[in-house]
Amino acid sequence: MLDRPVSPLGVVAPPPIHIASPKFEGSLATLFTCVRDHKVDLRDVPLAPICEAYLAYMLADSAPNLDEAAAALAALAYLLERKAWSLLPIPESEPEEEELSELPECSTFEYKLVIEALRSYHEEREGLFFRTPGLGPNPYELPYELEDIQTSALADALQRVLERARPVQHVSVARSGRSLTDEMGKVLVAISRRWQSLEDLIPLEATREDVVYWFLSILELMRLGQVRARIADSDVEFSRA
Repeated sequence: MLDRPVSPLGVVAPPPIHIASPKFEGSLATLFTCVRDHKVDLRDVPLAPICEAYLAYMLADSAPNLDEAAAALAALAYLLERKAWSLLPIPESEPEEEELSELPECSTFEYKLVIEALRSYHEEREGLFFRTPGLGPNPYELPYELEDIQTSALADALQRVLERARPVQHVSVARSGRSLTDEMGKVLVAISRRWQSLEDLIPLEATREDVVYWFLSILELMRLGQVRARIADSDVEFSRA
């Protein structure tokens, strides 16, 4: 294969440096031309031996042809730069998501029992009232445990007091402005260290709204450790701690 003159200016050809590798064999000028025309993959051609051959050429001649040496150096610089670029990793494009032609059919029948159980738990929880744990100086985990006092006993005591309480004549749509903190202060003054039932504590003239505030205040005071409770003769009794 005949080499054609190759140089940066297209005038002087590089010196006849011969290259022999598994993927290419020929002169430096031929390798330059093949790489420029995208006919040879530089990743398969080692450039270190070519650089050593160039240095040997420069050291062998006491007065080398500077034009040929410059042409060879320009060719080597081009090859090294091209190979460096070819060794850089190419970022892979993200694969495009395939659109589903049809949505999968619903299979809720497989979870019918779970759905029914969750619905039942939700309806049961809707019947309970929980105070927000972040309110107040002493937040607590919900629901609040009442130690050995049964909630059924508290519910029975509250029911008896509500039955005797006076109904509210005019129900206001507006939200009540009463503060539970203020009601707790009044209840704490009324409770003595003597054990009393809920019916003995709440005044006879109390309305149903008053009864609810009394009951909530007592529960909160129990949580704060300022009121004690016990079961006596199947009834709940309270006293100041």
